Parts: sequence; structure tokens; C-alpha cells
Amino acid sequence: MAYTAQQNATDPAHQQRWSVDGRNPRPGTALHRMLVEAPYFPRCSDDKTATRVRPREYAVRYPYMQVNRPGMVSWLIFDLDHAEAFRWQDAGLPAPNLIVFNRHSRHSHLYYAIEPVCTTERARSAPIAYMRAIYDAFAERLQADRAFRSGPVAKTPGHPWWETIELHATVYGLAKLADHVELAGRTPWPKPAPIEKLRHSRHCLLFDDLRHHAYAIVGRERTHGSFETFSRQLETYAHQANRYSTQGFAKDLLMSSVRATVRSVARWTWDRYHGTGGRRRGVMQLDPRAPLAERQRRAAERTHEIRRCATAAKIVAACRQLLQLARPVTQAAIASAAGLCRQTVASYAELVEKALIAQLVDAITAPTRQALRFESSSRSTAAVASQLRLHVNFAVHQVASSFGRPMRARSAAPRHRQRE
Repeated sequence: MAYTAQQNATDPAHQQRWSVDGRNPRPGTALHRMLVEAPYFPRCSDDKTATRVRPREYAVRYPYMQVNRPGMVSWLIFDLDHAEAFRWQDAGLPAPNLIVFNRHSRHSHLYYAIEPVCTTERARSAPIAYMRAIYDAFAERLQADRAFRSGPVAKTPGHPWWETIELHATVYGLAKLADHVELAGRTPWPKPAPIEKLRHSRHCLLFDDLRHHAYAIVGRERTHGSFETFSRQLETYAHQANRYSTQGFAKDLLMSSVRATVRSVARWTWDRYHGTGGRRRGVMQLDPRAPLAERQRRAAERTHEIRRCATAAKIVAACRQLLQLARPVTQAAIASAAGLCRQTVASYAELVEKALIAQLVDAITAPTRQALRFESSSRSTAAVASQLRLHVNFAVHQVASSFGRPMRARSAAPRHRQRE
């Protein structure tokens, strides 16, 4: 017997099937939580299109309905396109709360109740990425459809079209589910297909055009705007680009498709793209007509020269630091102070020797320079030079006083005094 929405709305058997007391599911059960967490006006219908919108008390009478609220995920739903609904036992996964079977094909939906995760534009991206990683790991173990992503429309639990099994009412935390699987790291970005091969798809054309525009403005919006302004600019650009009826296509994209593409590009770009337009590309201004090997050789020479200069500056600074601290200047000490290996310092032995000589010369001549600066502050440079020329004849016997007058050393007393 085929069921319709009109029959289900007035069928007492269906109401008894859906609820324990005849009107509402018993509180504390997974069915009751599904009703409470469902949207107030979920999408529902007799097929997967879910073209109708009804209050949730009426939507549960349709075989397909929207289970998770917009912007909030309370159920992880896995679409199993095979007859092994209890594969979670062999995979070592926790038991789902609900299993909803197709009576004929035995394909099923597994419902896992989780602590609600916000997925709106203002939500944090880390919990969303964590939830998606767990979903992908579970889907791989269960051999479920990874593109299903918990709906938004799923088989309505308790509907007479389906066979529903409720196992428990436990609400899982994401961490508890993650303990049963190994989360995969972020995979490298796949190489995109050439755009020439995607000219037949309006969605691909819009996506490729929109993402390049997003890369160009996301840095400015992070500094001077917000995610909301960034999304609005992308939506405006997408609506302007949605003119495919003038490019050989039968019609433009639907507004729902445009908005979905905007949401996807905006969220990914805002969370993951951190490129800048300030990179110094082509700083050497090489002739593009030159062979690639020649351009690479010249670029490598410039890079190595910059590295050598940076290493030399570190070694000189380390030598000065060691001399100021009165520590032995050895290759190992220089390497430790400069953050380099000893072999690198050994290859700069000539530079180390020059640095030490220059530092020693500075240390020896520092008192003389300081005295000249002191004398220059009280008298002119010419007066100081004249004083030095007139009064300094024998440094052993004459010492300049601080007042600018020579202090003549006393001659030693004669060994034998003459008797009177």
C-alpha cells in the first residue's frame, strides 16, 4: 500500500506508529529529541526534493523531512547505499541512536545525536572543520555517501514507509566520536582541471571566477571589514557574473545555486586563504625570452649571495658579542652565538679574522679617541693639536695633566749626596 502525505496526516495508525502515547514521542527518547531539535518549519515532501515547508508537527508525517536546523547540526546522518546497516559493529564504531531502513532495498540512514554545532557565518571554523573530519572518517568506515553531509533532507524516523530502530538516547560529544576513528590531516590541494575543460558547466565557471575575485579582496576585508561585508561583496559580484544566458547557455543559474556557491567560496577563502599580492615576483627583471635554465641559474646566484651576506652579518655580530663579554672567540662559541653550525663558521675563517682585528683596533684606539673628544669639548681642535705639539716631547718623562699643563716628572735623587 502506498502512503501519501494526506493519508498520513489523518491516519491514526501512523500517529500511533510515530509516537508512543498517540500524540508526541515519549520524552527522553531519540525520537523526541529529533522532533525537538528539528526546525520549526522544516522542508518535507513525499520524495527527496522536499519542496514543501510545514510545521514540524506536520512535517513528521512526510517520509522525507529536514532534520537539522539551518545553521545548526544536531544529528550526523549517514546515507548507506548498501544493505549492511550494522556495519558499524564490524568497523568498531559506537552505536547510532536511530537506524531507518528502506523496507525493500534495505538501504538505511544512521542517525548519531551530537551536541549541536553552529555552522552559520558567525560560527567558529575550527569546530566545523572538526565535525567534518569526524564525518568523513565515519563515512569511510561505514562505506557511506560522503557527499550526503547529513542532508539537509533525510528519511523521517518513525514514518511507516521505513522501518525504524531506536537503540539509545545518548548524545555524543565530538571528542567521544573522534576517539573511535583516526582523523585524516588536511590533504594537499588537488590540481584543478583546466578551465577550458569546464566551459560546459555554469557552476564551474562561476566558482572559478568568484574564487579569484575572493582572493583579491579577502586581505583588505580582514583588515578594514568583516566576514559579512566580504560575503556581501562576493554575492554582488556573483549576481553580476550570472549572465550565462548571453554566453550560449540556455538560462542563468538559479539564485539558490548562486548563493550556495557564494557561501562555499566565502567560508573557505576567509578561513584558509592567506596569500598576499605583495610578493616580489620578477624582482631581477630577467628577460622572459631567456632560457629557463639561465634564469634559474641567475636567480640562484642572487639567492645565495643574499644568504652569504646574512650569514656574514650574524658571524660579525657574534664576534663582537663575545669580545664584549670577554669570552674566548672560538668557532664553537661563534656558532652557538650566531645560531649556525661550526662547519659554516669555519668556512668564514677569513671574515672572523678581519672582524677580530677590527674589534681589537677599535678597543686600542678607543681611549685616545675618547680623550680627544673630551679635549675638543673644552677647547678647539687647533688648540688641542698645538698643546700636543708643544708639550709632548718624551712620553716617558712627561704626562699631560687634565688641565692641559704638562706635569714634569721629578728626577730621581742622586745616589751619593755631596758632603757639606
